[in-house]
Amino acid sequence: MVKSVTARSHLRHEVLVGGISNTIFNGLIAWLLLKSGPALGWGGQNSFAVDMLATGLLLPFIVALIVIPLQRGKLSRGKLEPIHLGPASATQNLSDRLPAGAFRSALLFGLFGMCVIAPLTLLAFYLAGVGQVAPLHYAIFKGIWAGLMAAVLVVPMVLVALRAPQINDNVH
Repeated sequence: MVKSVTARSHLRHEVLVGGISNTIFNGLIAWLLLKSGPALGWGGQNSFAVDMLATGLLLPFIVALIVIPLQRGKLSRGKLEPIHLGPASATQNLSDRLPAGAFRSALLFGLFGMCVIAPLTLLAFYLAGVGQVAPLHYAIFKGIWAGLMAAVLVVPMVLVALRAPQINDNVH
């Protein structure tokens, strides 16, 4: 088990890397795809609602499929040790309940993004009276939103990857 200072330092690093890289890539991709198009609305071909739901599913799914195997590879090569934040950590308790398999965990992260994070974001848009978003503003928003989502979710992803092996864990 890694000492909490080392564990927290590693988690902080992963949050920064995941958050910053996803902010840049998602914002840039959104801008390149949308820059010459019309404003995005709730429905139709240029729907920010559909885009957020799709991103809510795909971003955590893909990030988990990258992060979990990379972290496990470092663990198996001895570059990292298992991390356990203790029984008082809600994030640790949640992570301990997720399946050990990277694909199944990634699927759950994706479903969480699509069924919880994206709808809460859309609810905020609705309550704020947002009807349309200009492509530049949406690209900036999407970059920041995707970066924050990745930064938050990378912590339980790393904890899933770096937990001490359990007898019942199926890592295939």
